[in-house]
Amino acid sequence: MKLTSIRQELPAVQRLAYLNTGSIGPLPRRAAQAIAAEAERQLLEGRVHSKQFIEESPRFLTALRARFARLLSADADEIALTRNTTEGMNIAVWGINWRMGDEIITTRTEHEGGYLPVYAAARRFGLSLRVVDIGERADPTALLAALTPRARLVVVSHVQWKTGAILPLAEVAQAAHRVGAWVAVDGAQSAGAIPIDVRASDVDFYAVSGQKWLCGPEGTGALYVRRERLSELAPTYVGYSTLAPYPAADNAGYFLPAPGAKRFECGTVYWPALYGLNESLRWLEEEVGYEWVFAQRRAVTERCREILAETPGVTIHSPPHEAGLTVFSVAGLEPMAASDALAEMGVMIRSVRDPDRLRVSTGFFNNEEDVFRLRDGLLKLRTKI
Repeated sequence: MKLTSIRQELPAVQRLAYLNTGSIGPLPRRAAQAIAAEAERQLLEGRVHSKQFIEESPRFLTALRARFARLLSADADEIALTRNTTEGMNIAVWGINWRMGDEIITTRTEHEGGYLPVYAAARRFGLSLRVVDIGERADPTALLAALTPRARLVVVSHVQWKTGAILPLAEVAQAAHRVGAWVAVDGAQSAGAIPIDVRASDVDFYAVSGQKWLCGPEGTGALYVRRERLSELAPTYVGYSTLAPYPAADNAGYFLPAPGAKRFECGTVYWPALYGLNESLRWLEEEVGYEWVFAQRRAVTERCREILAETPGVTIHSPPHEAGLTVFSVAGLEPMAASDALAEMGVMIRSVRDPDRLRVSTGFFNNEEDVFRLRDGLLKLRTKI
């Protein structure tokens, strides 16, 4: 059975009811091996080899960008490699040539990685900040109503991290473009969980993490920059990776950025993590198959909702959706304490705040038994009330 073989590749899910991929996904065995192998190579052979630096590494990074591009339905030269979703959101927000009085719009349901760059830019550049309420169902009505000709950027999440609701990106992007605004998307809870087509959604920037639904190591991610925006978004962080092939700078203050979104990459990288990420992405794309991943994740999420809905004391707060997050509360249980107690039982979920609730993440590797372990753990905790 395919699911059985997949679970064998993920040692953590054999021991735990691993239901917290929305925070950090389980690491595949092959990714851990790739990380260890590259670390061992560096230990034994050193880290300065001209052939690897000049020839092998650029080819590897190009191939890695291409893997992200296929996932997002983009072109490889529209992808910049980042260290996390937050870095990608910062690049998108800070690279705009802001003018005092410009409007920047976001929602009350954003993660800190999305809204804090907005808040900082608004304060730094004297922007008019508009924070709208789209509710737990991600209704874009208020967001669309907030758009004016002064709007320059709309910052939103594709999948809402506190409810799992999916925002209709194409509707938002088309409305934003009509008034001349761009759209930057936090894709931390969508990449690897649901199908993504950045062209069909018509967004300008889309930032993703490697360590969540893509089961890669921490410190990895990517940013999609729409081709038409490449020359309009300024690199905020600059360094050797920013430049076109040498020589590309002079002492008069002029420099030529690299072609494509590579210009937004800056500084050295931790190669073992990138090798591990590449193995995770290769496994998902070539062996597991993204279509199967999305279908299996959808099926186990629906089953999770059914089981939770039948569990005494449980109230589900997430609307029906296609993402992998389900937020709920349990009568008499404080969410953070319940999450800690479940972890001691080998059931890994998390709590969210404002409002305080529990969040379960159901991934392509989860099965019905994982969800029953969650249910049994909740019932056990309720007997202690």
